[in-house]
This record gives sequence, C-alpha cells and structure tokens, in this order.
Amino acid sequence: MPAPRANYHHGDLPNALVRTALRLIGRGGIAALSLREVAKRAGVSASAVYRHYADKEALLAAVAAEGFGRLNAAFVAALAAAPRQPRARLVALGQAYAAFALGHPEQYRLMFGNGRTDSRDERLVAEARQSFRHLEEAVAATLGRAADEPAVIAGAVAAWSLVHGYAMLRLDGRLDDLPPDRVPDISRVLDRLVTG
Repeated sequence: MPAPRANYHHGDLPNALVRTALRLIGRGGIAALSLREVAKRAGVSASAVYRHYADKEALLAAVAAEGFGRLNAAFVAALAAAPRQPRARLVALGQAYAAFALGHPEQYRLMFGNGRTDSRDERLVAEARQSFRHLEEAVAATLGRAADEPAVIAGAVAAWSLVHGYAMLRLDGRLDDLPPDRVPDISRVLDRLVTG
C-alpha cells in the first residue's frame, strides 16, 4: 500500500490550487498549465483538483478572479493614500494598475488578454466589474458637473485604454529602445490625459 502523500491535506485546497497555477503560469505562461501538473505540484491527486475545478478553464477563471481581487485591493490602497483631488486619485488608480500589470505579467495577460476565459465564474465577473467601477467613480469625480453617464463611460474607457496600452508596451518591450530617461512614468502619461 503506497504511503499517503504528505501534502494532500490543505487547509484551503481551492486557493492552494490557484497559487500553484499562478506559479506554473509565471514560469511558463498559460500554455504550461495543466490540471495534472497543478495536482502534481500541489501534492494532491488529479481527482482532488476536479472536485473544485471542472476543467482548466474553470481554474483559469479562478486565477483571473484572484488577480482582479488583488487589483481591486491595490486600487483601494492607492485611493486611501492619494490626495483628495480628483485628478490625483485618477492618476493613483493608473499607477496601481500599471504596477499590478508589471508586477504580475502572466496573471495580467490572463485577466485582459486573448487567453482570458469568458467564464460564468461569479467571482470573476464581480471582481472585474468592481475594477471598472473604481475607474468610473474616479472619472466621474474628475469630470465634476459634466459627469453624465456617456461622458463617464467614455472617460473611463479612454483612461483604461491609455493605461492598458502603456502596460502592454512595457510588458512587450516596445519601449526598450528608448533611452531609460526618456521612458515616461505612467503618472506623466496620465497627466497628459487628465489635463488634455
């Protein structure tokens, strides 16, 4: 009879599997992820994984949801530390977004890239919506009296597009040919948006 696996009993197996999946994605990208490998690295049987995640897509949705949860926590922290001026708060959100993207590139690509699953995972949907709400609220405060719904949505999409584009250019090395002192910080890029 084989000896029991020492790591089999996790206090919170679903989160342990998400953390394991994150490590695998961080090393080899989304293509490196398989449920069998996650089970092996977590020290559990494949059937234990399937009790929590029906398939790879479900696990990827959980990894993306965890990322949006961390992004939302970063937004809350950035807003708590930011000055009360609306423009400064919008810039703080952009800085937090870019810092998350650059600090967690593979998870970020999963959350926003072609590999993102359009899952029915309720946590993923809720966390993604909350991240956009943070942006809408900051844009509405920046616009002040001009903050009708179409203007807020247009402003939020413009700000998101700018910061997302900046993050992707940095992640893909597209700004690497510029001298280091010529690569603008995201706060300078956002300042152009909010003052323009």
